[in-house]
This record gives sequence, structure tokens and C-alpha cells, in this order.
Amino acid sequence: MIKLKLKQFNIKTIAESGQVFRLVIKNDSLCSLIYLNKYLEIKILNNNEYLLSCTKEEWNNIYKDYFDYNNNYEKYEKICNKEDVFLKKCIEYGSGLRILNQNKFETIISFIISQRKSVNAIRTSIERLCKICNKKHHFISPFTNEKITYYSFPSAKDIYLLKDENLNSCGLGYRKEYIKLFCKEVVEKKINFDKLNKLSDKQLIDFFMSFKGIGIKVASCIALFSYHRLSICPIDVWIERVINKEYNGKIPKSYNEYLGLIQQYWFNYARLQKLK
Repeated sequence: MIKLKLKQFNIKTIAESGQVFRLVIKNDSLCSLIYLNKYLEIKILNNNEYLLSCTKEEWNNIYKDYFDYNNNYEKYEKICNKEDVFLKKCIEYGSGLRILNQNKFETIISFIISQRKSVNAIRTSIERLCKICNKKHHFISPFTNEKITYYSFPSAKDIYLLKDENLNSCGLGYRKEYIKLFCKEVVEKKINFDKLNKLSDKQLIDFFMSFKGIGIKVASCIALFSYHRLSICPIDVWIERVINKEYNGKIPKSYNEYLGLIQQYWFNYARLQKLK
């Protein structure tokens, strides 16, 4: 276990940001994350301090990059146009947000699942999918002494080999076909996730939209949340509402470079404040 003072970092705000589905708020002072084959608990203390159930080596080698803690978000939060009162309010409200560096395959499958589903329904489907592939692990909480059974995210081959009735039990609905088709491409080695890093933003979006069942919103989420393309802005009902209500239907061009991050501040504020 380690104790860290983390600046520009709010684990609960990150957990509620819509970019990740296996980072969960357990109670007012405790969050959990399932990432790769590991289970992490994060206890919230005072004065930006956190207790993490990992070693210092795990923080430095795994979680520091995952939480994008090598980047200076204080600098990012200063990009706000001083005349933009609404954005300033969103940044103050959502200070501590970060764009995570998530596993690419897990993020892609998660956002294919996410279509027309609530966050709770997405999480339920993902957990059922992980459980049915039976990559089981155990963890004993240093904070509660609870013995926790958890399941790591399956590989493309694990998912592709599942029978239809097993996939149906995960509540995937019509998304099942899209997931199977994508996993088939991965299994047949037609996709190299790392090589996609070399594509331009437009090329990356176009590549993912070439797959059945991936439209512009899901492709944008994949590009932003797994390829860290900060200029890409996924547009959902909340962001469309913000653009129409606060910006007369047009996003300021000066925001283009960091529009994906700005979108997170907008989304967080609009959704939690139920902007109409």
C-alpha cells in the first residue's frame, strides 16, 4: 500500500466521466479499478491525498501512465478562454478530470457495448462478459478485509469463441454481431493496435468507422479514450445541448487542440447538473 498526494486529480470525478466502466465508486471514500489482471482500491483522504492498494513499483510502471499522471493538467485547465464563463464554471466544477490511457481492445469493445445503454447497463454487460470468460482472480481489501472475486477483461479470442447463447446472456442485444465481427478481425491479425498510433485523427476515425456497428460517436470515443487524441470531441445528447445552448450551435475554433478534454468538462457538468 502507498500514500500519494496527487494534484489535479479527483478519482470520483474521473469515475463518473463516462470514459471508463471498470472504475467504480464503492462509497464516499473508496473507489476500485479492475485493469489488466489487477484490482486496485483507492481510498480518498484529505488534502488531495490518497491511499492506494498497490506497490510503488506498480504505481510507477502501471497506474501512473494509466491515470495520465505524467501530464500537467494544471496547464490544460489554464487553456480556458477567460471570457468563456461557462467553460470556466465547468473546469472549476470538474477540476481533477483526466483522460485515461486505457487498454485499446477493452476500450473498443466497451464502447461498442455502450451504444444506447445507460452507464449502469454498460457496466453490467461488461461484467457479465468478463465473468462468462472466467478469467477469475481474488483480492483481499486492505481497507475492509473483504475477499473480492473479480474477472479480468477477456481477449478477442476468448470472446470470439463464445457461443451465441453465452453472449446473449451478457445483454449485448444487436451489439453482439458487431463485437463478434471485430474480434474476428483481431483474431485473424488484421488489426495492429499499435500501428494505428501513426494514423492522423481523421484516418483513425475513418478506420474504426469502417467496421460494422461503429459510428462517428463510438469511433470518436475510441480515438479520445484509448488513443489519447485530445482534439477529438465525441458528441452525445449532453454535448449537443451544451453547443446549442452555450455556443449558439458552433464550437469555438480556438478550442480545437484540446477539444476532447474540454468536452469532458462540458459533459461532466452538463450531465451531473442536468443541463436543459
